Amino acid sequence: MIIKNMIIVFLLLLIAPGIVFSHHSVSLNFDQSEELTLTGKLTKISWRNPHSHFRLEVLDENGVTTEWLIEMGALNTMKRVGFKMERFVILKPISITGWEGVRNNSLFLLEATLHDGTRLICAGASCSQER
Repeated sequence: MIIKNMIIVFLLLLIAPGIVFSHHSVSLNFDQSEELTLTGKLTKISWRNPHSHFRLEVLDENGVTTEWLIEMGALNTMKRVGFKMERFVILKPISITGWEGVRNNSLFLLEATLHDGTRLICAGASCSQER
């Protein structure tokens, strides 16, 4: 019984850091002093908690494609404010404005203009959409 309990404690200690660090502070990971706007096409969407993620393929003026990780609020938050997730469409153009991350090619979404002209505006924990 003691060995079984020790194994359980050991396993919990192994997974605990992942749980603790899975949610991270926006203010620590993104530079809020200025905004950056990127235009490209969505290549992957991951609706999840605590942060939804997108992959954005951006083509620069030299013809070089760079992939950016775009973070935004939680899936629960988006659902609570009635945001329609299906408006984000893979391989469709999108323009995203946000705070650049401390990691290369990462951005926290503040505003997006979707392929159909819908604007998504995020402020704090809530997001709204306007047409």
